[in-house]
Formats: sequence, structure tokens, C-alpha cells
Amino acid sequence: MRSFDELLEQSATIHGHLCAGQVLGVRMAMVGCREIGIDEPKGCKKLIVYVEIDRCATDAIQAVTGCSLGKRSLKFLDYGKMAATFVNTETGKAVRVLARDDARGLAAAYVNGAANRHEAERQAYVVMSEASLFSLSTVEIEIAPTERPGSRSGRVTCAQCGEGINFKREVIREGKALCVPCARGAYLPRREASRDERPRWFFIGGPSNSGKTTLIENLIPGLAARGYRVGTVKHHHNGAPLAFDAEGKDSRRHRDAGAEAVSLVSSREAVLFRSLQGAAPIAAIRDDFQDFDIVLVEGFHSEPGARIEVRDAHGRERTDAPSDLPPLAVVSPRDVDGRLGYEAGDVARLVDLIVEKILS
Repeated sequence: MRSFDELLEQSATIHGHLCAGQVLGVRMAMVGCREIGIDEPKGCKKLIVYVEIDRCATDAIQAVTGCSLGKRSLKFLDYGKMAATFVNTETGKAVRVLARDDARGLAAAYVNGAANRHEAERQAYVVMSEASLFSLSTVEIEIAPTERPGSRSGRVTCAQCGEGINFKREVIREGKALCVPCARGAYLPRREASRDERPRWFFIGGPSNSGKTTLIENLIPGLAARGYRVGTVKHHHNGAPLAFDAEGKDSRRHRDAGAEAVSLVSSREAVLFRSLQGAAPIAAIRDDFQDFDIVLVEGFHSEPGARIEVRDAHGRERTDAPSDLPPLAVVSPRDVDGRLGYEAGDVARLVDLIVEKILS
């Protein structure tokens, strides 16, 4: 097999940068191939790899082994685990290589003066022993003929959407062949709520610099992928005129002259500046969002409504949220008692929660 340095350089070139995940993936692939008796995996026709996570290490494994989804020699199991199983289809030997959870904690002992934790891990994973990095286990995997590279199969038409299905991936329901998305709802059609239901207002509250904006940035694509139209509102704490348009611009001159509403319109976008004249802020803009399914509101902590509470790095929370309305979830870097606790990275779970509790 090629040297570790050569493999790491090739992997980083393909992946786009050199990170701890790349080092881990290269070493994982080298160990796995060695354990099943494959000296040089590149171009090998008897190697199949099952990866359990879609992270940087997976790109490294693909770079080292040459296995890929297109060749049907790389199989993705969406388990969220930093592990891969290497199979020699000629001998039937299979070994699962699992990255040890405690390896991160050991990294600091191997490196001095690293700029940050990620850099320390990257450097440490180069020199740490295999036993410190990985747990190995021999496993048995039965690979169906239709799952092997080069296998071909007939094509079935989904009885619901009419699209073709290859490699016997159809699901039989009540005697009908359905594709996986139609059978299990993987692609959710856009939900059409009645106008009196739209939109659902959902508040994201928390102290300054606690990560509210970042959370909203991550929730938007997750909800949009489910077919929901998403709008957002950001609370502006300063009472001065909003500075969307620069001093001296025509629209600003209209406002300065006393117009209660000014709209700035292009061929693609429109912005409306409107005096609230003492009206409650949220109530004044509700009609502007009538065509949306959900509006994520950052701030307005005292407004009643379903909400996610975001706590800062010290676990502190806002004290001015309605005390009689508990949050739907609490996002905190520290442990939170009960089932309300989420981490900032639990975006998929939070999207599921919002869809189930607010939009369903």
C-alpha cells in the first residue's frame, strides 16, 4: 500500500482541506484493508466498504480505497457513527473499524502548542497508536448478488409517482410496487394550509450572543426541505429609523419627507418601510406574512407564543419570557434536565419537533 503521507496528501486534495477527520479516515482505511488481506485497495475488484457516517473521514476512505457509490463498492449506512466495515468479497472476511470515543480526550497529551482543539486532534491522530484510535471487530456480512458491483436488475415503475425503480428497491404495499419515497414519505409534498392557519409564529429567544441567529439559519433549510415556506422576523432593539436604505437615496428622502409607508422594489425583491404609529410590532406585520407557513421570530421575548429557548455558553437564559408558557425546547451547551434539552447541533431533531408540535 502507498505510504501514509502520500495517501493523506491525496485525500486532502480530493476533500479540499486537511483536517482531523481526513487523518482518521486514512488510517481507518489502511487498518481495515490490512486486516482483510488487501495490500493495495486502489483498483481492487474484491473490496466493498460500508461507511456509517457522512463526514470528512468518508471522503478519506473513498480516496484511499477507490471505492465509490457509483461503482457500488461503497455503501452508506446512515448510522451517525464514525465507523466503517471493510469486506473482502473473495475470502468473505469482514472487519469493522470503529473510532474510539475517548480518542479526542487523549489528543492533548500528544501535542503541545496547537492553535486549537481541532488542530490538536489533527496532529495527534497522526502519531497515536491504532489501539488508542480504533476498536476492531470481525463481523459477518452477507452481500446479496444484487448488491455487488456490476450487478444489473430489471426496472420497475412506481404505481404512485410513475418513476422508475432500479436494483429491487421497490416496496410492495397492497400488491402495488412503490418507490421508497412514496412508501415511506421521504419526500414530503408541500403542505397547503388554509389562510386562517397561516402562518404559525414561532419564537427563538435567549441572551445576546447565545446562538439564536445561527440556530435560525440552520432551521430554515431544514423546514424548507420539508416543503414549508419560511419567513423570519428579527427584533431591532434600537428605536432609531431602520437603516436599510442609505442617506440621500430616493427612498430615504421619501421617508424623511414624512411618508408613512415607502416601498423599495426591484425585479426580484421588495422592501416595505412602514411607520407602526404605536401599534404592537408583531400585530402590525402579521398580514405581510400571510402566504408563509411559519415565521421564525428572533427576539420579542415577552410575546406569548410557542418558542425555543437558547442559552449562552454559561447556561444563562432570558428572564423576561412569559413564565406561564414553558418553552417547547431548550438549546444549551450544558445539560438540561428532562426531555426539553437539545444541543445546538440537534437541528434535525428540532425540525422534527417543530413540524410535529407546531405545523402538523
